[in-house]
Amino acid sequence: MTRHDLTATDGDASHWSERLRGYRAAVGGDRPLGWVMVLGPVGWALWVASAGHPPVGLAVAFVAGGILLRAACCMIDGYFGALQDARAGRIARFPPDADRVDPRLAALLCVVLLVVVASLILALNPLTAWLGASWLLLALGYLLVKRHLYLVQAYVGVLASWGVPLAFAAVTGEVSHAGWTLFIASVLLVTASATWRAMAERDEDLLTGVKSIALLLGGVERVAQGVLYGCAMVALVLFGRTVGLGSWYWLGLLVATLLAGLGVRAARRCDPAGCLHALDFSGWMVAAVYFGIVLDYALRARVIEA
Repeated sequence: MTRHDLTATDGDASHWSERLRGYRAAVGGDRPLGWVMVLGPVGWALWVASAGHPPVGLAVAFVAGGILLRAACCMIDGYFGALQDARAGRIARFPPDADRVDPRLAALLCVVLLVVVASLILALNPLTAWLGASWLLLALGYLLVKRHLYLVQAYVGVLASWGVPLAFAAVTGEVSHAGWTLFIASVLLVTASATWRAMAERDEDLLTGVKSIALLLGGVERVAQGVLYGCAMVALVLFGRTVGLGSWYWLGLLVATLLAGLGVRAARRCDPAGCLHALDFSGWMVAAVYFGIVLDYALRARVIEA
């Protein structure tokens, strides 16, 4: 192989690497916290609905569906939303390396992702299929909501948490009161998480015309965050009492509460760096509740076997 061939090969590899970075950013791969906020509550619901023994196939289907649907949402909002802004004469905020993304290939990828998610949902029972279809509609509606409603972070909370009732429906054939309580708790936590990012991006949103709770609340958004966290913890307490969870769950909930307080404290100046630091605590809160549930069922089963 000649030096020219080696140079050409290196150039092709660099070209494809740059293109992959563009697509990775377009599907939200550069923001891993989003995966945690979608998959964490699904994990809560699967573990509780199955009494600590979630079916492996069902768990794989939900993990795959959550990952793919979130990727499609990021593509719809981050890339095609920016294209829509540019065509409308508004300031467009594209994901990193968006110039490496082919719009036609991006559209095809988005369709493929949604079709795969739909096929996973339709393979489940009728109630889960209906709830899953509404999940897809919520995902498609996000593009319009973000540019017209100030409560877009609450919409994100509902969208990211919709896997909770789906998990209960898939495992038990119904969504109990406990399932809806857990859904409300997840909506509140994800809304708070999304609001931290909106607070950090307030100036950019003002330029691009994007609506957010941070713009609606003005100077009291940090107080509102405390209220959201407080209501979420109350919902998780009610949920734990309803399903009879034990000490490990309550320990996980205590850790999550402490992390919420640290998050509010980190954003005390409401500056972008502080808000993004507060955002980092959100994923750990979700993880603390999840591991509390898992450990509670695992150790309870070990005690019963003994």
